[in-house]
Amino acid sequence: MAVKGKYRKLIDNTAIIGIGQIGSKVLVFLLVRLYTSVMTKTDYSIASNITETATLLLPIISLEVGEAVFRFAMDKDYRKNDVFTSGYAALLLGCLLFGAAIPILLSIPYFEGLQWLIILYVITSALHAICSQFIRAMGKFRLYALQGIINTCLTITCNVIFLIPLKMSYVGYVLSVSVADFFSMLFIVFAAKLWRNFSPKAVKASTIKSMLKYSIPLIPTSIFWWITNVSDKYMVTYFVGDDANGLYSAAYKIPTLLMVLSGIFVNAWRNSAIDEKDSREYKTFLANVYDMFSGVVFILASGIIAFVLVITFLMFDSEFHDAWRYIPILTVAMVFFNFTSFLGNMYIVSKKTVWSFITSLVGAAVNITLNLLLIPKIGAQGAAIATLASFIAVYILRIITTRKFTAFKIKYGKLILNTAIILFQCGAVLFRVPGWMILEGAGLVSIILLNVFPYIGHIRKFLNSRHKKQTEQ
Repeated sequence: MAVKGKYRKLIDNTAIIGIGQIGSKVLVFLLVRLYTSVMTKTDYSIASNITETATLLLPIISLEVGEAVFRFAMDKDYRKNDVFTSGYAALLLGCLLFGAAIPILLSIPYFEGLQWLIILYVITSALHAICSQFIRAMGKFRLYALQGIINTCLTITCNVIFLIPLKMSYVGYVLSVSVADFFSMLFIVFAAKLWRNFSPKAVKASTIKSMLKYSIPLIPTSIFWWITNVSDKYMVTYFVGDDANGLYSAAYKIPTLLMVLSGIFVNAWRNSAIDEKDSREYKTFLANVYDMFSGVVFILASGIIAFVLVITFLMFDSEFHDAWRYIPILTVAMVFFNFTSFLGNMYIVSKKTVWSFITSLVGAAVNITLNLLLIPKIGAQGAAIATLASFIAVYILRIITTRKFTAFKIKYGKLILNTAIILFQCGAVLFRVPGWMILEGAGLVSIILLNVFPYIGHIRKFLNSRHKKQTEQ
């Protein structure tokens, strides 16, 4: 494929997924106002702890087979029917193994009477993941985007119904996600006629073995990512209380928007990385895409930090306004989370998922250690700092390990300067230094100039080529 074609395909795929997800994800983001107005800080904390517990169990029960379905369905050495059917066979195996652990879940007092919600959340998420990952591997980006819209619309509708007229509080909050996942899965099955790809005869032990060899190292990886992302909420609850965790959980929603937006690109990028892995220009392609991706992430993060007080006022009910204090540091943490996700794709492309496990293990260890040291001393802000430190540690390790098999150029000077500017912005707003609003504006402008100016010429060439192509058609 021509060099320009690679970038055009990546941009087109990102645009298709973006059209399907940006609007819907923003709507979910806006629901934070609803959540903080109809639930107390304690209820919001319980809802968060239920969903995060389900997130922990999901990779264990599903054996991360959704990721294997995506990667092996794109591999020309495997029949797609075999991969799809074997994926469900592996999921059934995971569910049977989990059955033995259900008594442990039932014995946890905190979740008494709510265990069914956790199990339902996990099963529907796993079923939905296999179908959505399979159609993405098949290149059905428009359908993938459409099911994303449907999933989000269902989640929003159920949230409104369950939380307002039915007043189901945290039960309705969690149940809405499961209902949306189940019906989204049904939509994919009928829209893509996936029953044609399912056949008991297609279950092959060799395929399942290869898929599990790939996916099983991702299980501890997901667990360690969970520890890095979520354990702080449990520790904040334990050391400081549900009210503090309610504020912290609400604050986490804002920088998560950065993760969602960049995640749209990372989804499209994963396909391009696999498609182009054998091309001669692969490393140059990687370096250019990474540089542009990191620039966009820094610009978005700088904007969130600069307008954090305005965002908090608009998005949260008055009871949650103090949550703004945790958003700047968490935003910087999400910057490095996105960078680690980008580099994590290199493990998937090369099928070296064991490195994903090792680097995530280090991140989890850093996170837990700093949580135990900082939260008792400085409260929830300690959890935010621990999260940032753990993501930076993983990022550094992934730079080192990916160079063993996919070395590409990273502009470290630009990376350090960008990081210094957004950390300066954090300090300015958190400590309210004199003239902090002017400093925030200056920081945002500096970030934009630093990351946009070098690519103005490339952007013009791309837009001109697109216009010329449309004119010729």
